[in-house]
Order: sequence, then C-alpha cells, then structure tokens
Amino acid sequence: MKEMSHRVSKAPKSAIRELFDLALGRSDVISLGIGQPDFQTPEPVIQGNINALKKNITMYAPTRGVPELLQQLENKLIKVNKIKSKWNENIMVTNGGSQAITLAYASIFNPGDELVICSPNFVSYLYCGLFFGIKVVEAERNEDFSPNIEKIKNSITDKTKAVLINSPNNPTGHALRLNELHELVDVIIENDLYLITDEVYENYIYEGLKHTSPASLNGMFERTITVNAMSKLFSATGFRLGYVVASKEIIDLMEKFHQYTVAGTNHAAQYGFIEALKMDTKFFDKIWKSFDKRRLFVYDRLQELGFETVKPLGAFYIMPSTKNFNMTGDEFSREIMKEQAVAVVPGSIFGKFSNHMIRISYATKMEKLKEAMDRIEKFVKSF
Repeated sequence: MKEMSHRVSKAPKSAIRELFDLALGRSDVISLGIGQPDFQTPEPVIQGNINALKKNITMYAPTRGVPELLQQLENKLIKVNKIKSKWNENIMVTNGGSQAITLAYASIFNPGDELVICSPNFVSYLYCGLFFGIKVVEAERNEDFSPNIEKIKNSITDKTKAVLINSPNNPTGHALRLNELHELVDVIIENDLYLITDEVYENYIYEGLKHTSPASLNGMFERTITVNAMSKLFSATGFRLGYVVASKEIIDLMEKFHQYTVAGTNHAAQYGFIEALKMDTKFFDKIWKSFDKRRLFVYDRLQELGFETVKPLGAFYIMPSTKNFNMTGDEFSREIMKEQAVAVVPGSIFGKFSNHMIRISYATKMEKLKEAMDRIEKFVKSF
C-alpha cells in the first residue's frame, strides 16, 4: 500500500482525549482534565433547539448561518465587544470554535508561512498548523504567563503571516491586561501582520479585569480574525456552534472552504443559539462567582502543597509546575491517575516550554475539587 498523509500522521492523538479513555469504566476517577463548564445548559437554549426540530428544521442550513442568528451575533458584537460588523458580510457560524480556527488557517495562510503563538498555548493551534503546511513558532511566555513582547518580536521573520492569541487563555489562565494588548497590537501593525484572537473564555475573567476585543481597536478590524463560540457562556459544548468575525474578503474565502468541507452547521441547534443570545446574561453572575470561588480554592491548596503556580486571571484552568516533586508533567499525570485516580493534563501537549507543568481544570463541583485536592495531597506527600 502507498504511504498515507505525512501532515496528519505528525499530529499526535489528543492527550486530553486519552485521559477520558483512561477514565472510562472507572467510577473512582475525578477528572480535572475536562475543558467544559459543569452547569446545565439554560432551558431557553434547549427549548429553542427542540422547537426547531418540532418544526422539522432538519434540512441544510444557509452556509454562513441562519440570518436571524447572524443578526443576533452582529448585535452582540456591537454591544458586548464594541466590534462594528455587518451580519451579511463579516460573520459566519462555524462548527464550534475549533472549526473557526481551521477556517482562519485556511483563509490566510499558504504553505511555508509562519504563525507566532505565545507558549504554552492551546494544543489545537500547534497541530492544526501541520495540516496547512504552516510553521508554528512558539514565543515563550513570561513567568507569570503574560506575553513576552520582545520574544514575540524576535520570532517574527519575513515569512510571518500572523500572531495568534487566546485571552483568557487555555491552558495558563492568563488574561491580557489592556497595556499588554496594546503592546501586541503595536507589533501587529508595525509588522503588517494578521491577528487571530480566540475569545471563547471572554466571560471568565477575574481580579477586576475587563475583556477587550482587539478588533474593536483603531486600525485592527481589517487585520483581525475573531473566534468565539456559544459553548462556554451557555455550557453547550455539544451544540458545536461557534462563529468567526473578519473582513468581507476573509469571510468570502472561509465560505468556500466551509462549503467544500462541512457544507454548513447544525441547523436546528442554531435556533437554540438564537434563544441564547436573547437571554439576559445576568443568569451567569452566580455561576461566575462559583468559578471564582473554585479558582481561589484550587490556587490556595496548590500553594499549600508546595506547587509553584501562578494565580489564574481568566478561563477555568490553572497550570502549576511539577519541578518541586522532581517529575515531568507527563510522569505526574500518569502516576497520579494510577495511584489516586485523578486526571490532570500533562503540560507537554501545550508546547515546548511546559514539560514540567500540568493543567488542572476547576470546572467541576466544589465537593469533587476538595476530594481531588485531598488526593493530590496524599500523592505529593509520598515524595
């Protein structure tokens, strides 16, 4: 048989999914690896989907999305993100935020182009680059996980096409301060680059910080691709609905790729998204307080147990170092699953600068978090 795809074969199987596989069939496992909220999807969202199915809305959806949904997204972008966009030119509904990333790669890169990311960063950014012949260049973050602007500048070559940011960030929990964002924007403009900005965790931000969308800043809309999704605010990861915002020229290219690869997105689910966008987001206030409480609890416990860790400013992840226990993140992840049935993600999958780290998700019930931290304490005390 002739050999198969080199590009796809170079991408490893998701270590996060492998954790899920290990936990299958084990009732004793506490997972701190899952990247999804633990609250129930709001009833209006569920009902919107059900009503659409009852009306037999099961045919292909318009390629870019249902017009009413696109119009609701336009309103949300203006009101929440201060991004001035046109629903029929600048927005497209995608199969989750993940496909929005794929569309961004497909629309602006050519083989041999380079993409700069701050590392550690989300695993998909690294490996999706393989599929398009993109060289992903990692600029190591500062110790507090903030972007190192000088290292970003030094990573730029004549082949650099774009910089990608994710704020609030998975896996580090860092959220960009306004001065950090302005410094990044200056680099983008000075070097005539595109900016891909993944903002799926925009509602999970702490310590009095406010989220700012780069596309709302002067001179940035035409060179920015904004990625977002309904999954995190509405706890609807299984709906697989995201959206992307960009210039008309970029969206037109994305539409072509979208048509010939997936043809569209879940039609009925888009009506659930419409109802979600009609909701008053005050429903999230109590949920946000719960996540903030869990964030502080896990940070304090890790500190007590001797981990070197940075207090997260956003999302629902924390990324402690395992160096004090003379273990790599891979070793720690494997051994604690074996000995204490706690699932944490090894840092190595998030880039080349996080081999001695693990990622912990605190998007689980407080009683489970307390039990997990007690198990982690038993594990590290054995060292």
